[in-house]
Amino acid sequence: MNSAPTDVAAPPVATALARRQFLKLSLSGGALVATLPMAWFGLAPAAVRAAAASGFDPNIGLFVRIDPDNRVTIGAPTPEMGQGVFTSLPMIIADEMDADWAQVTVKAMPLTLRAVKEGDKVSDVADKGVDFAHAYQGAGGSSTVRFNFTLLRQVGAAVRDRLLRAAAATWRVPVTELTTDKGHVLHAASNRRLPYAKLVEMAIRLPDADPNALALKPNDKFTLLGTYQPSKEGRDIVTGQPVFGIDQEIPGMLHAVLARSPLFRGDVKSLDDKAARAVPGVVDVITIKRSWSGQQRPLDSDVSLHGSVAVVATSLWAAIKARNLLKIEWVSDFTHESTSFQEKEMRRALEAGATALAERRSGGDVDQAMAAAARRISAEYSVLPLAHACMEPHNAVADMRPDRLHVIASHQFLDRIARSVAEITGADPLKVRAEGARMGGGFGRKAGADFICEAIHLSHLLQKPIKLTWTRDDDFACDTFNTASIQRIEGGLDAAGRLIAWDYKRSALGFGFQFGGTPGHMVPNFRARSFRHPDTKHGMSYGAWRAPGHNVSSFAVQSFIDELAHAAGADPLRFQLDIFGPDREIPNEEAYGATVISTGRLAAVLRLAAEKAGWGSPTAPGVGRGIACHFTFGSYCAHVVEVRVDQGRVRVLRVTSAIDCGTPVNRAGIAKQIEGGALDGISTALRLGIHIEGGQVVERNFDTYPIMRIDDAPLHMETHIIDSTLPPTGTGEVSLPPIIPALTNAIFAATGKRIRQLPIADQLMA
Repeated sequence: MNSAPTDVAAPPVATALARRQFLKLSLSGGALVATLPMAWFGLAPAAVRAAAASGFDPNIGLFVRIDPDNRVTIGAPTPEMGQGVFTSLPMIIADEMDADWAQVTVKAMPLTLRAVKEGDKVSDVADKGVDFAHAYQGAGGSSTVRFNFTLLRQVGAAVRDRLLRAAAATWRVPVTELTTDKGHVLHAASNRRLPYAKLVEMAIRLPDADPNALALKPNDKFTLLGTYQPSKEGRDIVTGQPVFGIDQEIPGMLHAVLARSPLFRGDVKSLDDKAARAVPGVVDVITIKRSWSGQQRPLDSDVSLHGSVAVVATSLWAAIKARNLLKIEWVSDFTHESTSFQEKEMRRALEAGATALAERRSGGDVDQAMAAAARRISAEYSVLPLAHACMEPHNAVADMRPDRLHVIASHQFLDRIARSVAEITGADPLKVRAEGARMGGGFGRKAGADFICEAIHLSHLLQKPIKLTWTRDDDFACDTFNTASIQRIEGGLDAAGRLIAWDYKRSALGFGFQFGGTPGHMVPNFRARSFRHPDTKHGMSYGAWRAPGHNVSSFAVQSFIDELAHAAGADPLRFQLDIFGPDREIPNEEAYGATVISTGRLAAVLRLAAEKAGWGSPTAPGVGRGIACHFTFGSYCAHVVEVRVDQGRVRVLRVTSAIDCGTPVNRAGIAKQIEGGALDGISTALRLGIHIEGGQVVERNFDTYPIMRIDDAPLHMETHIIDSTLPPTGTGEVSLPPIIPALTNAIFAATGKRIRQLPIADQLMA
């Protein structure tokens, strides 16, 4: 139960809403509906149609609807790909307005965009003159809760404030005598209570509150946030309801599959489509010329088309059958590219005399300190490229007829769909109805525009609704891969075994943060450099892959710290805590998620994981225990892994994790993300890697890219969440980087063998 606001203010928070864009409440069909004023945003007809199709009043409400039976519908603003935001974001509104969570239904909030001018952006993805209108509606960089937390709290607080004032006017009592609890307003002095639904008509007649004057709950008054809540979509998923993008259909649609160039950045040289056109149901065969560089970036051109041949048919089977009959000769400038070529080029970039692409120092003289060190240790770590391998292959439904401009897709950034439509068709992006569906995995790949553009292009060309479907082979051959890399690290220890110098070199051909996880500002003499040879000619496409950059750097950094600890004869936990030093904030030059790193918070998760895992206690014969930690996307995570190695096979016995992600929103969702990231990392480390021959990918399905099965999963996993009143930060990516070195450090503890190359594969075979 929560009291009405008094003169005691809640802790200060960043105000996400300006007064001119604050919440409006209205009446629609007997229901109270809350949104921001759409007139101010100039909401386009597409968004009006999308709102209506989603069950919200298109002219009034997107965030909250209170029906006459006192049930509440809350809009989930961001795309769902398994990160749990379809539950966690509505929880923020529900807690602040004291809704009865058991009576809350969640609906996907339709994409709403507004026109913007330079300097009038509310998000870092604003582009092509449009930006999100009501909330941050992207899913990437572990940002969904972090970017929307204050805004959604204000929405809930505004609804609650209006209902409290409505009850005060109805009962003619001071608002300070009222409290709210589970969808009711209570007056303890007279033992009266009213459900929110009974206050709707009075509430909509009251004036707006000043958003800056709203008192948000202190953390100790949360009743829902910080609890364990199951997914609001769980029943639909396990009963096979059509919630995923690949389930979606619209009347009159045709099916399309593409034969894309298997060669990097390839195009069609010659085509014989006679047999394909003869297949019953085939409508057309269309050649598409490549129109992108192959390098995914969040703000790259929104037109990304592979060199390909499209088959359009009345059924998916007919389209696939016809595609298999196409006779295509491909051409590419990158047939020289291979796994050995990539390794050679990365090593060439690391040769003495090469110029660094980027460099970071944090004081001291590394060369002088290394020369004075009592002991110098060096190691090299390498990783292969990685595929995203989402369980749901790419797909999209597009209807580009001028009066429709409708796209349904499993995509991480629905605003990008609208911009792609504008680029390809010339239409106003504000007239596009972009509708999201749950993703069967995303991991950064579904932030790309290529599969969206293919559906839009074909529908625009044929003026028919098109459902585009990729096959698993397509997904592997035309991925935007996690980059291969080689990392070399040298450390200098003084006579007491303390780390006094750190020299880090990294060479990679693709996308990712340069120095994520390196201990800058913690080591008195520190240098980190990134290299790429300017003459390297490569065609493989790279993109964001769960914790980009960090997913490879943490393996090297945390493995090397363990190596240093053993060289110094020190306990790895104690050695790393000594590196952190006293509790302080140090600059985070890469600045994604936070501009500073707290050594105290990083040390706290490391200690917590160690304590809960029994670090320092004896292990059974043949069992090894490894530890690692990492900071990224504003959060801190540590793991302790216990393994046994039997005839070359790694058996993970236990994973103990600790996470500090600021204010916990849904503890069940946090645990799923931390444990899911750990499973992903273990799977990656054990057997996953992409090889290249003749300018194309070798692995094309799960028979050659063996995702971890249940018999390789840890026997026991547990996650410990640190309580905090700080703003919430990301959980979707932070657990993957440190799980890999925790695993490899445990393997060393069990076997005495260092793993410096991923995947592990058969390196442990006798």
